Amino acid sequence: MVTFQTFWGKARPSKRSIGPRFHPVWAHSLDVAASGLALIRARPQAFMTLAQQLGWELEALRALWLHLLALHDIGKFSPLFQAAAPHCYPHCQIPWPEDVVLKNLDPGHPTAGFVLLRDWIDDGATPGDAPPLCAGWDWGETTLLLEPILGHHGRPAAGPDRRRGWGHLFRPVGAAHAAFAYWRAVAALLPVPDLPPPSEAQLKAVSWRLAGLTALADWIGSDQSHFPYTAPDTDLRTYWEAAIAQAEGAVAAFGLVPAAPGPRLSFSALTGVTCPPSAAQSWATEVALPDGPLLIIVEDVTGGGKTEAALMLAHRLLADGRARGLFLALPTMATANAMFSRVREIAPRLFGEGAKPSLTLAHGAATLHPAFRSVPVPAAPGAAPAGEREGEQDSAAVAAGWLMGESRRALLADLGVGTIDQVLLSVLPARYQAVRLAGLADKVLLVDEAHSYDAYVGTELERLVAFHAAGGGSTIILSATLPRTVKDRLVAAWRGAVGDGGAPLKQAHYPVATLVARAGSPVEKRLHARPELRRNLTVTRVPNPSSALERIRAAVAAGACVAYVRNTVDDAIETAAVLRQAGIPADLFHARFAMHDRLAIEERVLATFGKSSQPEDRRGRVLVATQVLEQSLDLDFDLIVSDLAPIDALLQRAGRLWRHAGRPRSVSGPELVIVSPDPAGSVSADWVGAALRRTAFVYTDPAILWRTARTLFASATFNVPRDVRSAIEAVYAENKGDVPEVLLAASDEQHGRAGAERAFADQNLLDHRDGYRADGKAWQQERQVVTRLAEAARVLRLARRDGERLVPWAQDPDPSTAWSLSEVKAYERVLRGRHQAEVRWRSLVDAVRVGWSRFDEDVILLPLERQQGEAWAGVLVDDEGQAVNFTYSVAEGLRVT
Repeated sequence: MVTFQTFWGKARPSKRSIGPRFHPVWAHSLDVAASGLALIRARPQAFMTLAQQLGWELEALRALWLHLLALHDIGKFSPLFQAAAPHCYPHCQIPWPEDVVLKNLDPGHPTAGFVLLRDWIDDGATPGDAPPLCAGWDWGETTLLLEPILGHHGRPAAGPDRRRGWGHLFRPVGAAHAAFAYWRAVAALLPVPDLPPPSEAQLKAVSWRLAGLTALADWIGSDQSHFPYTAPDTDLRTYWEAAIAQAEGAVAAFGLVPAAPGPRLSFSALTGVTCPPSAAQSWATEVALPDGPLLIIVEDVTGGGKTEAALMLAHRLLADGRARGLFLALPTMATANAMFSRVREIAPRLFGEGAKPSLTLAHGAATLHPAFRSVPVPAAPGAAPAGEREGEQDSAAVAAGWLMGESRRALLADLGVGTIDQVLLSVLPARYQAVRLAGLADKVLLVDEAHSYDAYVGTELERLVAFHAAGGGSTIILSATLPRTVKDRLVAAWRGAVGDGGAPLKQAHYPVATLVARAGSPVEKRLHARPELRRNLTVTRVPNPSSALERIRAAVAAGACVAYVRNTVDDAIETAAVLRQAGIPADLFHARFAMHDRLAIEERVLATFGKSSQPEDRRGRVLVATQVLEQSLDLDFDLIVSDLAPIDALLQRAGRLWRHAGRPRSVSGPELVIVSPDPAGSVSADWVGAALRRTAFVYTDPAILWRTARTLFASATFNVPRDVRSAIEAVYAENKGDVPEVLLAASDEQHGRAGAERAFADQNLLDHRDGYRADGKAWQQERQVVTRLAEAARVLRLARRDGERLVPWAQDPDPSTAWSLSEVKAYERVLRGRHQAEVRWRSLVDAVRVGWSRFDEDVILLPLERQQGEAWAGVLVDDEGQAVNFTYSVAEGLRVT
């Protein structure tokens, strides 16, 4: 008699294992089903939304999903899969398929599972009566349900091509008979309800989150510390009951049980802000929040308290049971760091008394506060069995490697803070993107600084908003300078996902708060800026950096604190050096420091120029920075000098002028000094580059820069907020009849490039309407997927010699954190394929890389040796020995020499 119990499913026992040498496929499948049950109990909100979208009761969805989870690896009954671990092959059941093994004709167990289920469900080719799975459904409807279940290895499973012969997958027939016997056992243990098929659109809509939750259940159920290998002859029902208890413990241990939301609080109780709330904050406290997904856009001046308003809105959604967490997406690591510091203080008040929510900073550079718990990393098993197919690695190993980075764990935490790239990967064909979507499923998504993205990222953001709305999630978007065209595209994307045409937006006032719901007209509330933020800025043009330095010297002599924002790192480094040589104390802040040093610099900058800084800290100090200064950092300067940049960037920089009232100032009023050629003078094709050579490579549309200069220099003062909206729309107007003709060619080229970027993004992006399906897209490892079309860069990890080994530049008790803190990026145009350490370092480099995850394969290790003073030097080479030389110091960061 054929029995299914001796077929193996996992054959990678941990080094500490002393039990059976393999885990039966039936036992692992029940582990995963039990993990799915534990997830439903832990996150009922997410599954209730899924059930509602399918038109089913939650109990019906629960029964069907658990049944399907128990079948997720049914393709492993194929002799071709069983042959991957010869020492576990069930010879007593089926002969060794030597001819097929030698031909390497295994398409993988997901496809094998499709073959079986297609034959059983669609063709009725079964050894006996089949369980009533998808009874009355057509094969297309059944496929839409099976694809997210069988595609649990991070990408959709390729279904069987009916034009090909797949009979060899289950030859001899005893393998299929064993699989069918297992299915009958599953039907007795986890009976499947007779459910009417949802519509194709409904099935496609839920397939994304179903795929992510299935992969998550598979990861949990693959962890040997909670699901140790069991003997093949164990009783199934007894095992199932034990697996349920083990799964409850595993889900809790992995930090996947959401912290309970707290009761509704007043604005001051939530934020700790004692002064009267701003107009935006009052609106966030009082506005009605209709049922269903919401899109909320808050446009207000820099320093107007948008973040606290957004947190109040999120708090209300959590307190009402409409969300179970929050992810805050920022444009850069610096802005994510600043947001993390702000959220960390408020976060405990979002949750119930005694709750310990998980809070994670996405780039792994944060030391967690004792009030929070992390999302743990499961233990990886040992070596893979021979013949294991690429892409079908053991789920425990994949989970450990994937979750090793805080950037990924942040999406599963109760509160995640990170760069927008982490959530953009959820709408691109990146491996395990569906896990990211599942992590977001019952969270509020908060996107800050939405104006700061180019056409490519802007298109990705529109798709992200659509995906989140289609999954029932609410999105809050914040910006100080959002062009109307960008806002309209975001609203259109959201409405397209929820099926709501809606009335057009009408409000052109600034500041303004906008709420769009599935039903009813949009809410557009005119806001009023705080009195202390309503002001006239003096705007002054100087023709070159030398003139800017003279203004800085004069201000410092008067006791002012000054920021000089340069558009490139190299300009910033050179400027800081000039000021230091002149005896002026200058801090340097840019993105080319190792993360450990960058965090220390951020802390020092906030202490010197931040809200709590004292007059003696600030007096006569200068900060030379790049664009990292202009977003979400609560800094306050007496004078700001800046290279010419697009108007939204300049207004963000100006938002750090006289930010906090009541300080003693040594200058007469807030002034923004801009290094710029004269827009009213002679304009040549190289109008920007002649004055600011490197700027022309950063901001490549000269029409935007020329219009910015013309708008700001048209008057000696600029009123905030009165002039903001008109200035933004004047600079970004579609009609270019006012632009000097010599700039039009370059501007048109950039305009065409932006259109191409949008088209390229649209081509790359997933579409929530398509469902989680194998549609010909190349589902790549996430490190290969482009979230930004900025200049290609690679991650370097800095190392220094410690005796006969290399150690991370940064020190931390956790080696993975130490390496994360030692990271810095370098542009590929600088590296030019030189990605290896010199030969003399190779053995030490190889020893280090052994401990890294396969998700770190593209990371470059750069060994450094101490030079004179504080400088360190390193070399990278290509296969032919061509070298690029680097220096690194905590004073200047990474430089190419």
